[in-house]
Amino acid sequence: MTTTRAPWHVRAARKYGQSAVLYAALALSAPGEYALATMAGWDARVAWLMPAVMSLYAAIGASVAKSQKEAARRALGTPTEAEAKRRAKNATSGALLALMMATAAQIAEHVLTTGATGARAWVVIIVSAVPPLVAAHVLHIDPPMDPADVDDAAQLPALEPQTAAVEPPAKRADEETPEPENAPEPPILRSYAEVAEALNVAPETVRGWANNGTVKKYPGLTAHTRRVDLRECKAVQARRQLVGA
Repeated sequence: MTTTRAPWHVRAARKYGQSAVLYAALALSAPGEYALATMAGWDARVAWLMPAVMSLYAAIGASVAKSQKEAARRALGTPTEAEAKRRAKNATSGALLALMMATAAQIAEHVLTTGATGARAWVVIIVSAVPPLVAAHVLHIDPPMDPADVDDAAQLPALEPQTAAVEPPAKRADEETPEPENAPEPPILRSYAEVAEALNVAPETVRGWANNGTVKKYPGLTAHTRRVDLRECKAVQARRQLVGA
């Protein structure tokens, strides 16, 4: 299976699109929340804090809920599983409350400002709810995997050492070959995505190690894919954690 490099605009959308949409949604929410604050009697010098209180609170709540859910998933089968699930549930409840408040603020300000009624009021309500809903949902979207990583992950078995494809010739019964001391262990070749999941780091981190020569790059199953040694990556991570400590 051969993969082709995605066009530059597709790669740019994958890298920057999520952040751009999030900031655009928060920017769209800010004027309505500011107007609502001034309408409620807040001084203009502090009314600008309302967007931070509403939209950013909703965005941060959604982000925290996502991270707590991931922590609960990693804690499955451990003594901390129950506590992790409790925190994930509380974070999700808080994120939903923040999202409801941000959405309600947008709807209230636009309906009051336009004085819309009937069918037009429903249009105002639906459109006003779009920015905070988009901001919250964007934070729950995982970035797409690199096509090369998908290609390798689909074709490689999970976390098993690579073995030689050709069986060595059979030896005679009376022939004994001493085992060499300190024989190098065969590399455990895996894709960037598989190593990242095993070490709980971002795939970009593993790709960076390979590109800057920190770990050795090996050919992948196609001309456009590369693999690295899981054992070598673990050693790099351990050294970096030791230096950081």
